[in-house]
Amino acid sequence: MRRLRRKALTFVSVPLLALALGGRQVQAQGSATVIPVGKSVVEAEINGTLLKLFAYKPATYAGDGFILLLHGASRAAEAYRDNAIGMADRHHRIVVVPLFDLARFPEWRYQFGGVYRADSSFAAPEERTYAFIPTLVRYIRDREGSATLPYLLAGFSAGGQFVSRMAAFIDTDAERLIAMASGSTLFPTRDMAFGLGFGGLPDELSNDDRIRRYLALPITIYIGTGDREMAQLPQGEANRQGVHRYSRNIRWFNEAMDLAYQRKWAFNWRLVIADGPGHSPKDMFDHPQSGNALLGHRP
Repeated sequence: MRRLRRKALTFVSVPLLALALGGRQVQAQGSATVIPVGKSVVEAEINGTLLKLFAYKPATYAGDGFILLLHGASRAAEAYRDNAIGMADRHHRIVVVPLFDLARFPEWRYQFGGVYRADSSFAAPEERTYAFIPTLVRYIRDREGSATLPYLLAGFSAGGQFVSRMAAFIDTDAERLIAMASGSTLFPTRDMAFGLGFGGLPDELSNDDRIRRYLALPITIYIGTGDREMAQLPQGEANRQGVHRYSRNIRWFNEAMDLAYQRKWAFNWRLVIADGPGHSPKDMFDHPQSGNALLGHRP
């Protein structure tokens, strides 16, 4: 993995927010600049690629950590950041939403993490989009001046697909991995090809030890009871996972739990259901159960 190299950072103005906080203009002055209170946008070079990061820091922030939030297939990172403001304020955490644009990160590189290249050849670990996550985490921690700042890794819809599949490939020190409203997921089976399961992957990425490790991870599945619409729902082989997102996410959790029970493996997943919401990030972020999804694992 290439080391993160940081360019001179320039914050981009946000509509209706001039980034003038406390009567002063917030500007980056080099690598030591912390994320400002309120909304901000910054471009950073991550693994040799320039990414735009949309951030929000609550006025009440006191060092509790951040939520690295991955957007859906709309690639509307700014809207996701805005929709997550209430959630950030309630939990006193920074929210950072990186933009993985469609031109550079099509489905095979985003939802499927670049595990296979466009020509279907198997990609090296450093080529995969999953490799961006540890670098992004280091970048945010460096900005905040804490090498151990806690964080939650969450993704909605296509971002939830990314989180579910990434979990099987790389280790993170995230407090929790939260897959929200995923349209298809990574079932703990070799009976489905990668994307839907572990089938077709090299043995070291699909053997029982790898699946056991997957089930032991701190994963939370967060789904709304009304998420049954068919728009943008993966079809074809994905229908083996269920008829709609609600069905697929319930089945994903239950099959994982059953396998762990049968094999007597550790199982650290949680299932959180929001009564009512459909496929709406704002409704899911604003729902009372969002706090349970993010932090309900704590005593």
